[in-house]
Amino acid sequence: MLKRLTLVTLALLVAATAPAAAAAPTPTGEVVYTTRSAGKVLALTFDDGPAPEITPALLDLLREHRIRAVFCLMGSTAAQAPDLVKRIVADGHPLCNHSYAHEDLSALTPAEVRANLTATDAAIRQAAGNPGLPIPYFRAPFGSWGNGVTDIAASLGHSSVAWTVDPRDWDGSAAPVLVERLAAQVYPTAVVLSHDGGGDRHPTLAAYQQLIPRWKAEGYTFDLPAVTGGPYPPACTAPVWQKNSTYVAGNRVSQDGKLYQANWWTRSERPSGAPWTWTSLGAC
Repeated sequence: MLKRLTLVTLALLVAATAPAAAAAPTPTGEVVYTTRSAGKVLALTFDDGPAPEITPALLDLLREHRIRAVFCLMGSTAAQAPDLVKRIVADGHPLCNHSYAHEDLSALTPAEVRANLTATDAAIRQAAGNPGLPIPYFRAPFGSWGNGVTDIAASLGHSSVAWTVDPRDWDGSAAPVLVERLAAQVYPTAVVLSHDGGGDRHPTLAAYQQLIPRWKAEGYTFDLPAVTGGPYPPACTAPVWQKNSTYVAGNRVSQDGKLYQANWWTRSERPSGAPWTWTSLGAC
């Protein structure tokens, strides 16, 4: 009861002090189970982080392969690792509200659900150092979508994203087992669930180190999950490109609604006009 009252109080404080946001299309309460583009495409999503033991290496892997993933953060873990939240954002990965502390939201009252999600948004944005940071997605812990949870999430600007591939990397299985499960389950337009927090996720990291090159060799590309209620304007999280700023290989920037990654050192070349210097990672 004390935790619930604390979350309600925090949500009221946030509502009183938060800056006014520009009007945007409102998502619907529909739950998303597919990628936003068709074809031989996968969407990777990672829950329960960020975690200092795994998230940095996972971000390195995604950057190496020029893949954007969705990171579903809990408010409590975001508050404990602001540097990692900032790095996820700087790499252009969209964020997802995954509740404050992995509560079963369907067991709460509507007021408690709203307070929980509002507090989680606030914790993530505070950790990122950006009060206006887009958080386009919401994922219900345990996949508990009932009791109006998705409608409340939609009213806060989140599209509810589920999953269609689950390697059960939370059960302690070794990397070869996870590789086997993921390889057997994936199909075009699948939304893949895995975890970078909540336990020892070294097997998960090792599995993706093997599978991402294999999937790419098989012709798979990577995109984000669909959103509801759009169309939405671009909502890049990576920093906007600035002329005369120094960028090194791997740096990511946004410009004109697209995300770009530097191939090598650059200072003044505009991303949209310098494909020899910047690789486009697609629309935000």
